[in-house]
Amino acid sequence: MKTKNTLNRETTHEEILEKARRYGIKFIDLKIDFAFKFVFGTHGKEDLLLMLLDSILPDKHIVSVTLGPQEQMPDNPERRRSIYDIHCVTQSGTHITVEMQYAKQSDFNNRMVYYSSYTLRNSLTRGEDGFEYPELYVIGILDFMLPGVKENPEVVNHYSVRNDRDDGILLTDTLHYVTIELPKFNKQISELDGQLDNLLYLFRHLGEMNEVPAYFKDKNLDKLFETSMFANMTQEQQDRYFREFMYEMDQKSRMRTAREDGIAEGLAEGRSEAARAMKARN
Repeated sequence: MKTKNTLNRETTHEEILEKARRYGIKFIDLKIDFAFKFVFGTHGKEDLLLMLLDSILPDKHIVSVTLGPQEQMPDNPERRRSIYDIHCVTQSGTHITVEMQYAKQSDFNNRMVYYSSYTLRNSLTRGEDGFEYPELYVIGILDFMLPGVKENPEVVNHYSVRNDRDDGILLTDTLHYVTIELPKFNKQISELDGQLDNLLYLFRHLGEMNEVPAYFKDKNLDKLFETSMFANMTQEQQDRYFREFMYEMDQKSRMRTAREDGIAEGLAEGRSEAARAMKARN
């Protein structure tokens, strides 16, 4: 089987396996889009998604989830379609959309609102006293700090539609937005406390692991580790994962180079300005 890599040349599966060995890939990185959907958004793995959602939303007491379609088509063909990482419905009828975002996006908060609009439109029902919507959560798991929102030290933040002058008053209890900013999570294994901490640690570090740490042996995570092993994936799944892995590595490298070039250019311009100022004084 042949596939395409980021260099736009044909690459055999054997070459991909060799490259994966050179990169030391034992477990897939859950921050990679394909890996996240493969582990948490695939039929037959609803128990892993349930564990994740119950950890993020413990007050909802979620006992079962049903995966829904990942693609929503617009009414107007000129508008953009919406493709979710994961969309599901709980036993109580709550709709939950989950997005894993690896690369920084300056408008991700607006994207969360956009995702919620599709679900609201498609789940609207007409009740006796007016229009009724199901409860809806949009969860964004981010490998960056959410731009455009006041920073705080909390890893997990909950947002809703409230009165600007009295945030104790909800305009509606239908819409809920949750962000998880992984760069804020810096706990070591010895500091982990609870299943949410365990999962956030794995989101950050699973792709770097060569073996399952002893701490995780009795944390009800055996299926997650087994599912996430690169060697346990089919040839097609390995090829697709590695393509996305290399793409994200290339993107990170480009961003780092652009940032370093910008800093260097700024320093050079600063030195030039200082030299011109010194020359003017003399």
